[in-house]
Amino acid sequence: MAQWGNNDVNSNAVLWAPTSVRLAPNTTNRNNLYENTTPNAFTSGETEGMFAVNTTEMNVTNGSIISYTITNNGSGYRANAVVTVSGNATSNATANATGRISAVNANTVGSGYTGTPPTVTIAAPAAQTFNSNTALFLDATFNSATGVANTTEFITTASAHGFSNGDVVQYRTATGNTALTGLTNAASYVVRYANSSAFILSANATSANLNLTAAATGETGHTLRRVGQGFISIGTNIFQDGDYVTYTVAGGNTALTGLTSGSSYYIVGSNSSGVELSATRGGNSIVLTPGVSQTGHSLTGVTATAEAVLSYAGRGVPHAGWVLRTVGSGGRAGRVQYETLIAMGSIAGDSDDTVFKDA
Repeated sequence: MAQWGNNDVNSNAVLWAPTSVRLAPNTTNRNNLYENTTPNAFTSGETEGMFAVNTTEMNVTNGSIISYTITNNGSGYRANAVVTVSGNATSNATANATGRISAVNANTVGSGYTGTPPTVTIAAPAAQTFNSNTALFLDATFNSATGVANTTEFITTASAHGFSNGDVVQYRTATGNTALTGLTNAASYVVRYANSSAFILSANATSANLNLTAAATGETGHTLRRVGQGFISIGTNIFQDGDYVTYTVAGGNTALTGLTSGSSYYIVGSNSSGVELSATRGGNSIVLTPGVSQTGHSLTGVTATAEAVLSYAGRGVPHAGWVLRTVGSGGRAGRVQYETLIAMGSIAGDSDDTVFKDA
């Protein structure tokens, strides 16, 4: 059977073209490659498709935007982002649950683009603010009767506590409450054998477990507070370990000891309610001392970037016929390369007018 034809349908596409993307030359792979615009379908980080291009399409320079290639997913996006595109196209960006920009969506594709792709600017992520005093506390409450196990000495908190083995915590009782037997109000202890909802306390890192006695009558005003060890509570956290963030202090506020306003740090030890910061990726967390109560402290993630991919061939296609179109990645993100698979004098049918326009 013929390995290609001059009619713009998948059954006439070049049968051996899949070998250009390291696939077997069969009809299934040929049909999948035909007019493909899905990123990563064949090669990670690239968009490859086979198209029939006629002489009219080769000379069209009235380009429009058919897709966007994300060159940096950014970090710390708590909501979808505004996108500004030069020319007359409009777009917006979708943020995912981990704070990354996962897609840039073409709302209107625009027209009149000739040659150089338009400038694409994704709005920066919103700053995540926190209180320089209370955000450095991490409190876990428990019931003095039902939350204390006399035999095992485990304290079970009302919700996930967020403490880790080795954390130093201060025991605090609410006004009118009686300190638990075995603990002293305002004294500090070390967390040991912690799981997500319970832990054991000791006087220091090497001493025996404290011998605790559950109260006969339960009180809820008992708290263990972790202070000044580096954890910053920021509510619903979407920063991930390894994210690069910039710490900023508003005018009139004083930077936390251990941090410098305008400097960038790596996220370490993140969970759903907060983060720790490190000077190096995966390094030790920076010890922080709570300051006075100020709300003008913030962490801001990295701004995402993207490039637009235009529809027309222009001078890129050297000859009419069957063409392999590759949209680059990395330093060539948004750049399009064309390889003529089969040069032909004419193409009938013309099924595609999105990637290769007729006017």
